[in-house]
Amino acid sequence: MKLVRIHGVNQVSVDDVPMPNPGPRDVVVKVGACGICGSDIHFVRNGFLRPGGEPMPLGHEAAGTVETVGAEVIGVTPGMRVFINPDPGDGNVMGNGGTEGAFGTKVLVRNAVLGETLLPLPDDISFAQAALIEPLAVGRHGVNRGNPTAASKVAVFGCGPIGLGAILWLKRRGVAHVVAVDVSAARLDFARRMGADATVNPKTEDLRARLLALHGAGKSVMGEELVGTDIFYDMAGGPGVIAGIVDMAQYHARLVVTAVYPKPVELSFITLLMKEMEITTAGGYPSELHEVLAELPDIDPALLDAYVSHTYPFEAFTEAFEVAQRPDSAKVMIEFA
Repeated sequence: MKLVRIHGVNQVSVDDVPMPNPGPRDVVVKVGACGICGSDIHFVRNGFLRPGGEPMPLGHEAAGTVETVGAEVIGVTPGMRVFINPDPGDGNVMGNGGTEGAFGTKVLVRNAVLGETLLPLPDDISFAQAALIEPLAVGRHGVNRGNPTAASKVAVFGCGPIGLGAILWLKRRGVAHVVAVDVSAARLDFARRMGADATVNPKTEDLRARLLALHGAGKSVMGEELVGTDIFYDMAGGPGVIAGIVDMAQYHARLVVTAVYPKPVELSFITLLMKEMEITTAGGYPSELHEVLAELPDIDPALLDAYVSHTYPFEAFTEAFEVAQRPDSAKVMIEFA
C-alpha cells in the first residue's frame, strides 16, 4: 500500500509499505479523507524521524471506514464510518511521531476503543467534513482557554486553519466583536467568510491604530493609550507577534498562545507586571473532539466550504502539500478513492 513518510529535512515521499497487520485489539481503517496540518509542514521542514532514524509516517486528521476488526475489540464492526482520534492518550499517537500515519490508503488503529480511539460518524457527515474535527477541536480548545464572554472584544492573530476554526467558534458562542489579523489577503477573506467582524493586515495597516478604532481605548497603564481588546489569540507564531501584543494590550488583558514557537521568545516582564496580563497556552483537545462532532451537523455548510480552500486526490499529494504551504490556502484536504 501507499503511505506518506518523512525521510529527512524537506524530504517527504509517498512510499510502498506492507499492509497493516492488526492484532486482537486493533482495527484497520480504509482512509476516506485526511487534512494537511500545519504541524505536518513543520515536521517535514525539520526532518522529524522515528527513533533510530526510521522514516516517520505522516497524517493525523483522518476519517474512514472500518475494514478489519481484532477479535478482542468491542462494539466496532466492519463497514462502520469513523473519525480516528490521533492522540487518545495511550501513547499511540498517529502522524506525530508514532508508528502509523493516516496519509495512506489504510491505517492501523492500535488498541481500538469505540468512543475513544474511534468516534462513530452519522451518515450525513462526509469523510472530508469529519476530517475537520481535529483542527476544529484545536481551535475550539484555544477559544475555551481564553474564557470569552458575549461581551468580549477579541483579536485572532493568524488565519490559517486553527485561527479560522477559532473565529468560527467565537462567533457561534456569540462573542461581541472578533478581529482577524493576518498578512495574507486571501486568508483575511477566509476569515470574513467564517464570520470575523473586521480584518487587519499589519503589512498594509497600522495594527495598533486599527484596534484602537475597532475596540476603543482600554484600561491604561501609566497614562499610556492602550487598545481595548480583551482577549488576544496568537495562532500565528510570527516574529514579534507576542511582544507586539504585550506592548499594546490593556490592563488585565488576556493572551492565549496556540502557535508553535520552536525558539524562545523574549518578553518584557516589567510590562507584564505593570499590566497584570494573563498569558496561557492551549495545546490539543482534552474534551473538544466530542464537542465538535456533536455540533458539526449544525454548522452552516457554507462555513465548512470556506474552511477548506483546496481538495486533492491522494494521487496528487505532492502538489497538495505544496499548496498547503502557500499563504493563499486554508485547510487543504486529501480524499481517497
